[in-house]
Amino acid sequence: MNDDHLKRLRTKRTQKPKSAFLYSGLGVLLVAFASKWTGAAVCYFWLLLGAAVVLKTLFLISVFRAREFKPSLWFHLILTGVSLILLSQLFKTIFPVPVLYKILFYSAITLKATGLILMLCSKRKG
Repeated sequence: MNDDHLKRLRTKRTQKPKSAFLYSGLGVLLVAFASKWTGAAVCYFWLLLGAAVVLKTLFLISVFRAREFKPSLWFHLILTGVSLILLSQLFKTIFPVPVLYKILFYSAITLKATGLILMLCSKRKG
């Protein structure tokens, strides 16, 4: 019984990251911002944003669990972008500094987009 449990754990760790979580999260994030820009109710934006964060978190968990995972440049860029977004929210809500918020936020978006492009290019080569 214990041996079966170890085999299942090994099998789970060797699975490839679920790209569907990443692309679904990005799609839901796009819909969230589109709903905000079109003037839809604020609750829709926050619900969709929460769903996007959950899907992207599931993707990161599946990346970390993969046995062959070795952090590369694209992964570091995406994680840095996520950190900058969280930091920008700090300067938007707690310490309101609009200029610093915009610099951090748009830098984060740029880093995440660059990381995504590098990830897609590295997948094509491999």
